[in-house]
Amino acid sequence: MADTPRKRGRPRKHPALIDPGTPELQRHRALRANGADPSLAEDPLALMAARGLIQASQAQAGRYYAWLYRRAVRWPHLSTNAHYEQLAMNAAPALVETDEDFLALAHRLYLRGKRRLLREGSLVAQATENVAVFDQWPSFLEPKSRGHGAGTADPAQGRRNARLRAAVVLGLDTLARLYGMAERGR
Repeated sequence: MADTPRKRGRPRKHPALIDPGTPELQRHRALRANGADPSLAEDPLALMAARGLIQASQAQAGRYYAWLYRRAVRWPHLSTNAHYEQLAMNAAPALVETDEDFLALAHRLYLRGKRRLLREGSLVAQATENVAVFDQWPSFLEPKSRGHGAGTADPAQGRRNARLRAAVVLGLDTLARLYGMAERGR
């Protein structure tokens, strides 16, 4: 009688492809999503698109502008990881984009977008950059339980939220038209 051979050792455990986060983080995302897909609550542009506040092309234009910002100005979040990786023994050299023509083009495209946003107004430029580049959550996307949601009882806060929302939408629409991502037939 021939037994089938058994594989020895620790059984394989296939990890989940997407880490849903801790239960607290899942609850926070669901609260922030407010009925939309909670997995989209990690990024303000994705959540705005999921809620129907902006179109997918506007979210894409915002991400493209952030990408240009990172190429032209550098990464907006401070980190020392690159320095420690270079100090580690046998570390591979950090990849640095050295193509001067590419960086010059990215810088020109970024400045063109920045000028177009400033032409729409300083509030539009600041609000759009805060959402797209720096991933700051605008007050109109905050959960209503915090008192900052769009349906808050404070009429002054409601007007500020509406003005901020209009500025972000106008800025993203401006970038989408500038970079050729605006949806046709609007």
